[in-house]
Amino acid sequence: MALRPARAGSPALPAARLAALSAVLALACDRTEGEVELNWTVVDAGGRDVFPVGPFDDLCSFIGRTAADGERRPYSLNVRLSLCEPGCAQGCGDAACVVEALDFSCNAARGFDTVPAREEPYELRVDLVADLGGACACALGPACALVPGPRTRAIEPGLVTDLQVYLLVLTGLDLGVDTSEMGRTVMDLVGCCDLDPTCS
Repeated sequence: MALRPARAGSPALPAARLAALSAVLALACDRTEGEVELNWTVVDAGGRDVFPVGPFDDLCSFIGRTAADGERRPYSLNVRLSLCEPGCAQGCGDAACVVEALDFSCNAARGFDTVPAREEPYELRVDLVADLGGACACALGPACALVPGPRTRAIEPGLVTDLQVYLLVLTGLDLGVDTSEMGRTVMDLVGCCDLDPTCS
């Protein structure tokens, strides 16, 4: 199952709303696809606003270790929406259960894209993903990030399924502590980022 980058935009941009409207009108004639949309807000471990409200302009400038004895590496945080088969024994964490996965940019606070419509609902899961460049990326575990549990929703043909706003908590970040390195925010990923060994 290959990931594909998803279209993303900012709620503040009228052009993004116009694009979304155009997509909806196009979908009205297409009986095989629907659209899914979600927004998110990110807070630190103490509940302080990080992004899009807060001191961060985006989630693109982090640096951290992926192993206790490793060097800190730059990375960005993207939001991933996975559409999974409901009731799949391995769950959304297994690629065999994922029908489609959409990655939204580190500078977006809203994402939308067209996806296959069907009568049977999908299990929808959101993750924060550390992107270290190339093919090196991993979904963050609870030691670094908390996300809401999965939702089960149908994607109806020609319609928009609005998942509303997700609250994402960076448990590995404390804005009360001044931590920066090389112009980036330090948040180590040790114990919560299961990278392929070739990326370590």
